[in-house]
Amino acid sequence: MASILRRLCFVDIETTGLDARTEEIVEVGAVFVERGVVTGRKRWLVKPGRPIPALITALTGLTDEEVRSSPPLGELEAELKDALGGWTLVAHNAGFERSFLGERIAGNAMLDSCEVAQLLFPERSSHSLDSLVRWLGVGRAARHRALDDAEDTFLMLAELCDRVLQEPRSNRLERLLFHLSPGASGDRAALCAFLGALQDAAALPAPHREAPAPPPLDAEALRLAGHLGDWLHAPTFVAAELERDGLLPIALVAAQKVSEPVAIAVPGPVFREHAQVLPAVPRRAVCSTRLREVLEERGGDELGQFGRAYVSAWFARTATGDLESTSGFVRSRCPDVAEVLDRCARCACDDETCFARRAERELPVMLISHEHALDWLERGAPVKLVVLEADRLPEAERWRTQRAVELKAFERFGLATGELKKALAALPVGPVALRARLMPGWLALREAMNHLAHALRAAPVAEARSRLLTHLVEVLEPPPPGFETHVGPEGLRRVPVRVQERLLRRLGAGHCLVSSFRGGLAWTNQGALTVPSTQRAARLEWVTAPTTLEQLATILAREGPVVLVAPAPLAPIAEACLRAGLTISLDAERPSAVHLCEWKRDRPAPEAATCVFYGVREWRRAVLSTQSARVLLLSPSGLAPEPLRRALQGFDPKPLTC
Repeated sequence: MASILRRLCFVDIETTGLDARTEEIVEVGAVFVERGVVTGRKRWLVKPGRPIPALITALTGLTDEEVRSSPPLGELEAELKDALGGWTLVAHNAGFERSFLGERIAGNAMLDSCEVAQLLFPERSSHSLDSLVRWLGVGRAARHRALDDAEDTFLMLAELCDRVLQEPRSNRLERLLFHLSPGASGDRAALCAFLGALQDAAALPAPHREAPAPPPLDAEALRLAGHLGDWLHAPTFVAAELERDGLLPIALVAAQKVSEPVAIAVPGPVFREHAQVLPAVPRRAVCSTRLREVLEERGGDELGQFGRAYVSAWFARTATGDLESTSGFVRSRCPDVAEVLDRCARCACDDETCFARRAERELPVMLISHEHALDWLERGAPVKLVVLEADRLPEAERWRTQRAVELKAFERFGLATGELKKALAALPVGPVALRARLMPGWLALREAMNHLAHALRAAPVAEARSRLLTHLVEVLEPPPPGFETHVGPEGLRRVPVRVQERLLRRLGAGHCLVSSFRGGLAWTNQGALTVPSTQRAARLEWVTAPTTLEQLATILAREGPVVLVAPAPLAPIAEACLRAGLTISLDAERPSAVHLCEWKRDRPAPEAATCVFYGVREWRRAVLSTQSARVLLLSPSGLAPEPLRRALQGFDPKPLTC
């Protein structure tokens, strides 16, 4: 790392909020690195001009008492300039630090480690610091203290470089520099200098590193894989509920034992994560011949240059050419990315190796996304199909088939929407009855939409405009059976109804739906095969009556140190806990009365003596996600006894009074 990380200062700040115009800095952390070695660390606490919000206290551990004796930011300006002057600064999402520190670092070039990660590993589904630290297995997992996060950024960037150096030699760094240089700003010069140093280091021989082998399946998993292979030969579709994590390795083993090709359908984020290492079928593939030609052009400004560099990096690393695997964050930030991909979304070449022209090969095992699997089912799946996390399938079908035409879509193309706004405001919000399509209000809406359609057709042809025009026609026409047209203040929407019925009609022999918790496949309207989990909560208790935030805080104070899991937003819960005198934390390593966690269905709850779930609807999945000795279920709207007992069949929950 000595030649790459020569003289860099890794910086992070903690603030009272996200908007630099209204919020303030409460902490600054800096880690000084010379020739790959940490040579100094510095932390500044800052007294803001307003109280620290409860959620920020939970996130960082910083309280008003802790910063009361610290100087305000204005008194630290000279010290900050003196400490940071002459260094190239590094921050993750550096624009955030720039917006808050402003003139204090105006003379420093700044390297954005998030941009570096996007260029080096564009296939990652997330480039947040927390996600990268967990993926790379370094640092403290983004603990949201300025000095800790600055050091995490250093360790993460060093590990990213190390992984690039372990890869076979290629010209992808050279292509990145082709698009990024020359840069007019100091920040762009810092990025080019960093990538140039990495390119020079990559030219040197690297020690061989063996890739870690995946852990073998246990006996229970192998038994389930055998059952899954048998279910694929059933005369009708099979709905199975396996209460355990790690379903994809089980499905891969099962598919390899079947003599016919098998497609394994997974949710979009899982598909993005594994499509680079497993045979995968893209939903919408790019024309690689056309894209190669387009990437010979440079972007006009620095943002356009970065967009083309990102597409170049993605093109060099993608195994499927799937346009859906590009970063939505980068697409929204860099218009050039969407423009380049739109130009290459349709194939007109005759190259059989082109991503867009590759036939869906009958491989023994192939990975597809839920959305692509639904396309297959609509036209008759060509192979046997295993759908993992199938409880998400109705929602995927709903998003796949609904069409929306919103005001912001037209405004994005610079079109005036005053006439459309007026027509929408004159119509009642909700479903549109067929007889209402003859009324003056609907006719005025059609007229406004037609004017916008003519303006779109007069503009240069682009994939995004064509897609919007198609959606516009679909939502204006009378909906087909199984759909309704809805009017809202922001636009018009065609939404599917009776989604489960539509799905059931398309399922048949050779299709296996697998959910990871009991009750997830209730929409199939048939008895699902269930393999219960061997995991059981030592004590499972629940409160029937509605629980207010004040009552929740009282219960938490009585229970002692607990893990509290709730869906977003967490700020009202944090404020209620602070009002009750409870210490709260979003960091498991920081001692507190309440460890507050946002509910994520794919992330297990932290282990604790007592785990409280508040307002979580997927009760069975929640209970199975924790190893806690005691689980308490609460809801702001109350818990209906019978539905809860059915969802928690086999757990023997005990009702409590609040």
